[in-house]
Amino acid sequence: MIDTHAHLDLPHFDEDRAEVVQRAREAGVEAIIMPAISPDGFPKARQLVEEYPELYRAVGIHPHAAADVGPQQLAAVEAEVGCPKVVAIGEIGLDYFYAERALPEQQQRVFREQIRLAKRCGLPIIVHNRNAHADVLRLLEEEQDGTLQGVLHCFSGDAAVLERALALGFHVSFTGNITYRKSAVAELVPLVPEDRLMVETDAPYMTPQPYRGKRNEPAFVRYVVERIAELTGRARERVVADTSRVARALFRLPLLLGAFCLSCLWAQGQQDSASGRHLYAKGLGFGLHGATNTIVELRRFVTGGDQTFSYEGVPAFGLHLFYEFHDYVAAELAYTYSRNTKVLKSPQRPWGQDRPDIYQVLELCAHVSPNPYGRVNFYGTLGGAALFNRINDQPENRVALVTGVGLRFNVLTSFGMLMPWMEWRLDFALGREEREVVLSLTERRRAEVGFYLSLPRVGLLWFPRW
Repeated sequence: MIDTHAHLDLPHFDEDRAEVVQRAREAGVEAIIMPAISPDGFPKARQLVEEYPELYRAVGIHPHAAADVGPQQLAAVEAEVGCPKVVAIGEIGLDYFYAERALPEQQQRVFREQIRLAKRCGLPIIVHNRNAHADVLRLLEEEQDGTLQGVLHCFSGDAAVLERALALGFHVSFTGNITYRKSAVAELVPLVPEDRLMVETDAPYMTPQPYRGKRNEPAFVRYVVERIAELTGRARERVVADTSRVARALFRLPLLLGAFCLSCLWAQGQQDSASGRHLYAKGLGFGLHGATNTIVELRRFVTGGDQTFSYEGVPAFGLHLFYEFHDYVAAELAYTYSRNTKVLKSPQRPWGQDRPDIYQVLELCAHVSPNPYGRVNFYGTLGGAALFNRINDQPENRVALVTGVGLRFNVLTSFGMLMPWMEWRLDFALGREEREVVLSLTERRRAEVGFYLSLPRVGLLWFPRW
């Protein structure tokens, strides 16, 4: 989930900001966009986005502060655009509910100047609109030249306002007000196309049910998502995926996140209110994998001397059972079959074998992930294996220590979760077996042979909805 509007720089969060951000991570919030009120808050905002990887900024002047805005303040906004993690101009717009703070004419002048700044800088705008629908739409229509993009945050208009906003190419964002029992805005949610819809909290304001009356925070954006799912008849997972995709595109988050994955590793997932687990929680899964097996033999000759010899590029494939019994820890039972034809006779190897060597590996391992709430997870593997090999047509059974490191991707679908993964795994056979090693047409030597398997592999697991 992406909370596209939260004022985490306000004093409301000074005492527990770190805990608020941590709760957002645990709830599955991968990014939070923090709009500005005035240039006075820019230094604090710069510090916060540096401190918290999931925070991004919008820079601008809120209509409440428009009365005192002159060229110096507008220049400060434009200068701030070049700072790291600035993704939009905002929060800007019109607010006639508090017209005593700034006259409508003053607000309109500042709004228009900042719209033009956004177009010069190629950034989207985040629009505040309260009791000013006609003038907000008029100014947007006058300034729309095909390059202006943005979102009407905390949408509060009617169907006609929505229709004009969408016709302008604008996005719409809803907050906790759609969870209220008598919300008229909730009726408009199904009218917004999936590629224009985003979610937000407007924290610390607009707290959703069931926490209405308390301070809002980004973790509560999941209640907005759940309400949208109810109103549109879409799966909650799909709402999460769609609204996050739209937000990334509008605010160009993939580029800023380094192709998205790297900075969301610790932040993405969602708390499931029914089960108490996060969005990417897994149960029992099944899958397949393929690998390129490198068999490394460590030979200690009975007559003296050592040799390391490897067979590279041996294909391998297998089956998987996977069960996650804790957010951070999962168990894996895997079977891998590998057939080494590189030992066979050939014109280049006339002393080779008549039959290939067969390696069958049954592994029982634990996976430990430091970031289980992510769409992308790092993990380490540790376990044991039973090896049922047939070497030169002779059985050779061993046990092995298994280690590995990998990366997996959680993909939500309507028929369960798919988890593509990639891993480099090493199976170290314990002990050595004595056997004859053929070195050439004329040389055969007895050796105690140990070995390990190096298995860079990829696979796909499916976790069905039980």
